[in-house]
Amino acid sequence: MVILTSFRQSPTYLLRDRARDIAHKSADSVSSVPSTTLERAVHIVGRWYGRAVDLAQVKALLKRDDQDLKTYPELQWDAQVRNGSSLHHKERSFIELRKRKISSAGDDSLHRFLGLPPGEKVDPRDVPLVALGGSGGGYRAMYGLTGFISAAKKLHLWDCITWVAGVSGSCWTLAAYYTIARHDISRLVQHYLTVASELAHPMSIRALDMVARSKRGVYFLIGPLARKAQTSIIGLGIMDLYATLTTTYQLLSREPKGRLSRATFQWSKIWHRSGIDKGLEPMPILTAVRRVPRFSYASKQDVYSTTSVKTLRAKGRIEKNPANPSITAPAPAERTVDIKPRPNRQFQWFEISPLEIGSPDLNRYIPTWAWGRTFISGHSIDRRPEQSFSLLLGQCTSAPAGPLTGYISTLLATMAKGTIMARTLSLLNSFLSMKRWEGLWGNPIRAGHDPNPFYGLERPIRARVYTPERSLHCPERAKVHHEKNTVCDGTRSMADVSGAEHSSADMPWEAQGRTRLMDSGMSNNLPNHVLARPERGVDIFIAFDASSDVHMGAAIQRLHHFAADFHIELGEETGIFHEPGPDSRSIKTHGSEIESRYMNHYAKVFQGTRRNGQQIYIVYCPLLPNGVNPGFNPSTASFSTSYNLMWTPDQIKGLLATSEANVCLYAVHTIRRVMRRVYEDKKAHRLASGDDKAA
Repeated sequence: MVILTSFRQSPTYLLRDRARDIAHKSADSVSSVPSTTLERAVHIVGRWYGRAVDLAQVKALLKRDDQDLKTYPELQWDAQVRNGSSLHHKERSFIELRKRKISSAGDDSLHRFLGLPPGEKVDPRDVPLVALGGSGGGYRAMYGLTGFISAAKKLHLWDCITWVAGVSGSCWTLAAYYTIARHDISRLVQHYLTVASELAHPMSIRALDMVARSKRGVYFLIGPLARKAQTSIIGLGIMDLYATLTTTYQLLSREPKGRLSRATFQWSKIWHRSGIDKGLEPMPILTAVRRVPRFSYASKQDVYSTTSVKTLRAKGRIEKNPANPSITAPAPAERTVDIKPRPNRQFQWFEISPLEIGSPDLNRYIPTWAWGRTFISGHSIDRRPEQSFSLLLGQCTSAPAGPLTGYISTLLATMAKGTIMARTLSLLNSFLSMKRWEGLWGNPIRAGHDPNPFYGLERPIRARVYTPERSLHCPERAKVHHEKNTVCDGTRSMADVSGAEHSSADMPWEAQGRTRLMDSGMSNNLPNHVLARPERGVDIFIAFDASSDVHMGAAIQRLHHFAADFHIELGEETGIFHEPGPDSRSIKTHGSEIESRYMNHYAKVFQGTRRNGQQIYIVYCPLLPNGVNPGFNPSTASFSTSYNLMWTPDQIKGLLATSEANVCLYAVHTIRRVMRRVYEDKKAHRLASGDDKAA
């Protein structure tokens, strides 16, 4: 294996020695030049030469990756779009394994958390399906969710959670927890404290230099960008560089010395490496959104030309949406998959799990290892290693690339209504939202592009099956859509759906060849939209909210906006599950004042009913001040803003202590009562139906 540091140093020293020889031989000619100036010049030349060697090695390492079937087995696989709302078959298996592990047939986690009588056995069918969602909020959310997970592990709540999802800053927490921390929350906390002690902004020259000087650091910085530029139909943007800079610095292991590994940047591989396939850990889901594309649901007639909407409407191929004439939909005869364009929605949600990347708003998914490949009509036309996780994570946390209207809407949510400033900003937001101004006044910082996997033709293409005698790296791979076989990969990583569901002739494909994913906080700062897929059947949503507006009514509004999107009417039932009272352990006078002020707000409970009759509970846990750390308010502290990416170790410890105390002293009691209610209801329903046999 090539070690870039050795290539970087050796030529530098050779150049330096050579320069010194020249200096001695030409003493007369350089006598007027100070030795320090000459040495500085030699040092600069040596550093640039070292960087040139690094860049040359990046090309060699990328070429090595193209041949490394052990590290990248997906080089042997083709991919295709999975159409339908069903869960991936591996996720369905995971849910059953996780329920069994939580029950008395496994680790008895629910019994321990609820404090059930010693002789009571928990049946897997009675286990509540619990999902934890972390909000956005930059480093405040990243450290806050870390504190929440730390408390959940101490209380054995983590062992009862089936899914964990994040928005923006919370995605950073999940990425580090499932990669470099290896599911050890103490290791993650220590990593954050070590990084903070360096006092470097992740986009600074100092951070860049730290990554570049680490083993193969330039490869992890530049490699993803070079591969994307070489193999994609799209170009690079400023947010691609932002993605690799921030992610490599954050995931640079500091023990025993700074290093990065390819395993860290393979999000799909943590399914096995983390034991998720055995139900040992909750399933992580990152979230992103994209702007709803114009004519997203119209058919594409030809790969080189797009038939106008007027022409298609005249032919009966698409029709006006009666609820909103500006939205088009496929004609009834062509509607075979439940595509759900929602009136007045600006964004479509995407979920990024180790299994699949796709949109529940579109009911289309592709394998995670295939993201970044070029697709036509549902079939990938090339093979390449899995795209670096740094680019994906950068899109999930790309708040700088959000539309200006999103920033203004967020600001309006924190301001008192009716003020002159609020009215002025509202008028400005309406002006910027006008279609003819949107492109001109939009954010100049654009989200990163990727090939759109849902792009296609009206006429279905044909794909091929891999056979051992066919070369994996032959030029014919680019012409895969002309071959006569069917797609197959050796792992059945696509869900087992019938071939009829994959027929692109029966449903419209998107007309745009590329797509932009961005920070999902632009739509809703909680990830409930992806957790609430009816197929998952979540019973309890634990919503950890580290937003800056948790003191405002806008925070609760987000829950009702989510519920409205899923046709769920929420009613608050906090009083049924919450018994407020001062905690004797927060003894200080000022602390007791803070505690009494927020006592009824550390955990709010909302209950709703789905269309299928399933009852759901949302336990809303905002990041608020408490009696343990009364002098710190996470929402108003000057260093705790969403855009500050430089914290000191003491500031991190303060936020961790506040977040943990909110759970351990207050929220856990409410969460436990809600979980017990759901457990008893499911058990009673099972026994009433006569199904009292052990699972």
